[in-house]
Amino acid sequence: METLDEQLDAANAKAAGLEAQVATMTNDLEQARAATQTLETANAELSDNLKAASEKAAAQEQRLREALAENDRLKAEAKTAEERAAEFYGAAAGAPAAVTAKGDSAAVPVAERFKAAKTPAEQTAFLRSLSEAERAELFSSL
Repeated sequence: METLDEQLDAANAKAAGLEAQVATMTNDLEQARAATQTLETANAELSDNLKAASEKAAAQEQRLREALAENDRLKAEAKTAEERAAEFYGAAAGAPAAVTAKGDSAAVPVAERFKAAKTPAEQTAFLRSLSEAERAELFSSL
């Protein structure tokens, strides 16, 4: 068994060890509090930044909707090339000429195509294939 002095020394040593642990823990607690304060400040700053970014995104989205609506309005008001040409040249310009491939027999005048038909059967078939306008052109040129 230990003597009272030995027990007292052991208790003092244990108390000194516990005091050292308390000092270390107190230091760790202060560091944790400082870190917590730093994190809370950063969190508040990030929350403010998030709020500002959300407001900015909402404003940009609204501008996008407005731009899309303006684009749709302009498309609705836009005129095709044919409409602009009709306005420019007017209704007096008449019907546009038919587009034919180079060397197409439709580009040759009707009277010349009629003269190319040699037999009465060819001439009859040719006359039946003509439109009213082409017939009028043919009969006016004969």
